[in-house]
Amino acid sequence: MTRVYLHIGAPKTGTTYLQEVLFRNRTLLAEHGLCYPGQTSAAHYAAVLDLRGLDFGGYDDPDAEGAWEAVASAARGWRGDAVVISHELLGAAKAPAIERALDDLRGHEVHVVMTARDLGRQVPAVWQEMVKNNQVVDYPTYLQQLVDHEGRSARVFWRQQDIVEVLGNWSEFVPGTQVHLATVPPAGASSTLLWERFCSVVGIVPAGYETTVPRTNASLGLAEAELVRRINVALDGRLAWPQFAPTVKFWFAEQLLGERRDTERVRVPDDLRSWFDDKAASMVAEVRRRGYPVVGNLSDLTPVYGTDQPDAEPDPDAVVDAAAAALAEMLTDRAHGSQRMVQGVADRLRGPSRRRVLRMLPEPVKARLRRAAGH
Repeated sequence: MTRVYLHIGAPKTGTTYLQEVLFRNRTLLAEHGLCYPGQTSAAHYAAVLDLRGLDFGGYDDPDAEGAWEAVASAARGWRGDAVVISHELLGAAKAPAIERALDDLRGHEVHVVMTARDLGRQVPAVWQEMVKNNQVVDYPTYLQQLVDHEGRSARVFWRQQDIVEVLGNWSEFVPGTQVHLATVPPAGASSTLLWERFCSVVGIVPAGYETTVPRTNASLGLAEAELVRRINVALDGRLAWPQFAPTVKFWFAEQLLGERRDTERVRVPDDLRSWFDDKAASMVAEVRRRGYPVVGNLSDLTPVYGTDQPDAEPDPDAVVDAAAAALAEMLTDRAHGSQRMVQGVADRLRGPSRRRVLRMLPEPVKARLRRAAGH
């Protein structure tokens, strides 16, 4: 019987890395008996949107319609050893979506795989990702909501990151022996260790695959993340997700701001660390009690916070510095872009369309273009 592994997240636990490795190696994996269905790297994302009936940031992705059935059909038709379907939005699926997924994969042995990382790293990482996804809650408010289990931020976070809750929801429909937990290695571990752990769950030998993939989901400093949050507030929903994602998330936040390294990182402040320590210990104890198969070490889930951080508020001057640095980059790009534009028009002025182009332009621009064209 073919095994189907549903990799359900959690977000910010190396899921993008694993998905990239699986997609890039899908032909070789198929030769070794494992199917990673889909013609594009976003196929599983669209499939889970379809399965759960979700939009993203208020945007209904047209690629989602029928996407789950396409992936499920490929899984049903596979005659090899195993299939992997992977997206972190699966973790928070509710009973109707879980039941539909399992029904559509009937006849196969379905396993659930959750990758999990310690709360000391997860709490800041998830807030940054929320901000990059156009959320406006500030870091101190977010932290308090997590502790109080109140507000949208807390609902989203714990629905995806509470290991006991997530695995408990899925184990109501999948035998506990087929519900797996893989821990994310600590900082400084081998760059391929997470891949090796994942492979041990799905039953493939990890060697021989291309595991070097481009770095994505760049981490931001505290000031940079706060700057993006304030921009989200100022934008006030004026950019729909198809415009926001490439412009604000991927270009401004991850490309411009993500390149800044000499900046204070986002950390859990000192006064809340004992609370998250207790929460992590409680989750680990319950996972151990329930006996879920674990790959890695449960000690990997002990929170790691890094250096002391007495306050969750960024230094106001640091936010200004981040804005100034970003603006400097943007102005430089604008200047170079303007020069390229001017040169392009100047090249046209050397050709037969010179008179027609000149008539369309104001006099100061004509003068500048004539100089650039050598007239």
